[in-house]
Amino acid sequence: MIYVLTIIVIILIMPIKIVAIKDDRHSDVDIHFTKILDIKLDFDQLLRRLFSEKGDPERITFRSFLSSIGLYRQAKNIITTTTKMISIKKMTFIIKTKSSSLDSDTWGFVFSWIVFGYFQDYVHRYFKAVENEYYNHQIAPANKINFECHFNIRLVYLLFALIRNIKDIPKVIRFIKKGNKAYGTSNF
Repeated sequence: MIYVLTIIVIILIMPIKIVAIKDDRHSDVDIHFTKILDIKLDFDQLLRRLFSEKGDPERITFRSFLSSIGLYRQAKNIITTTTKMISIKKMTFIIKTKSSSLDSDTWGFVFSWIVFGYFQDYVHRYFKAVENEYYNHQIAPANKINFECHFNIRLVYLLFALIRNIKDIPKVIRFIKKGNKAYGTSNF
């Protein structure tokens, strides 16, 4: 019995390193269970699964997008409590815009730094700390976004967030059970 409890405690406090990369060559979310297991997910596939229809993972509709946002809104307190305990080890955000004229380059530069300001405020508001962050705007042959984020999470953080926001769990479960019904109608 003591061995089982020891294993459960180790699993709960073991750091899980999550690395999200979206750049010109890579588009991955890597989940590393420290020294036990490495799981790699495709960033585009992950976003597609988050916003796709339940029966058809390749189909993204406006309704499925609204459903995903609704699920986030129901679980927002749990997610916020969890993220307030996480420190981001590395954050890189680069916006690349296509150069066509000096005026468009100037406006692209200004709007990029406005986006960076809002993004940085959002990250600093919802995460415990950001240790290494880098933001930049570059002129490139095509419009692209490069993003990289490294952070560690522990299952105990999620467990604590679930206990602290226990009143939100039934709302999330009801929203998930609602399933294919949207705004009180069915899919027939």
